[in-house]
Amino acid sequence: DVKYKIKNILVKPNVPEDHSINVEIELEIFCRVFGDKEVSVIQDLYSPSRNLSFNPNTVNTIVNMKKSKEVINVRERVMLEGNGNERICSVLADAIVNERSVSRGMVKFSGDLNLKFILLNDEGTEATAQERTVPFSFSQGIDSVNKDSKVDIDIAIAMQEFTKDGLEVSVKVDLEVCTTSYDLEELNVIDNIEELEYTDENPYSMVIYFVKPGDSLWKIAKRYRSTIEDIARINNIENPDKISIGMQLFIPKCSNCRVQV
Repeated sequence: DVKYKIKNILVKPNVPEDHSINVEIELEIFCRVFGDKEVSVIQDLYSPSRNLSFNPNTVNTIVNMKKSKEVINVRERVMLEGNGNERICSVLADAIVNERSVSRGMVKFSGDLNLKFILLNDEGTEATAQERTVPFSFSQGIDSVNKDSKVDIDIAIAMQEFTKDGLEVSVKVDLEVCTTSYDLEELNVIDNIEELEYTDENPYSMVIYFVKPGDSLWKIAKRYRSTIEDIARINNIENPDKISIGMQLFIPKCSNCRVQV
């Protein structure tokens, strides 16, 4: 992804005989290189028959990334200063986003279209510059966004046309808006796994447990050094991912001890 922004512009007329001007432009360029890669990570583990130690960490990943493009048509009339006989030599246009808001399924933003008119006098021997600002606003529907989504907005000038009639200028500018939206998701990952001396802290062969809010068979099996399969089998649970609060479970010691990942 490459973005650039015009920071400073310096325009100087050369000698009249050359019929030319000298232009210096300073650009700020941002470049980001990335690739999509699928990796396997261990988010949690335990062993009913081994005492394992590890370091828990977290990493941020980007999910639900979506790019979309729209075109904003800016149509406005602005007034310039002078005697009305000046002609437009060039117009430097730059769009800046000032405010943005993100809600479920919708991105709204507003900004200013900054116009710098380079004008020549009747004889074409003197150049002057005048700046004008035209506000704009836009709403874009994006199904995947919510109020916590991150949104990057990049605006480029797709088309510009300026018609001068005396001191009045008709402005026709099309802005190409590229919106990139995404969510940040935090993943638990572990590393530096070590096996310590095993101690059986649960002398019982069976435990009766009542499901609490936030429980899962994984958490319960890990706590009592059992297995998801054994708990589901003894309690006739067809779907291990679905248990209800207050449900009574019989928690056995594992019948075939192995590492659970």
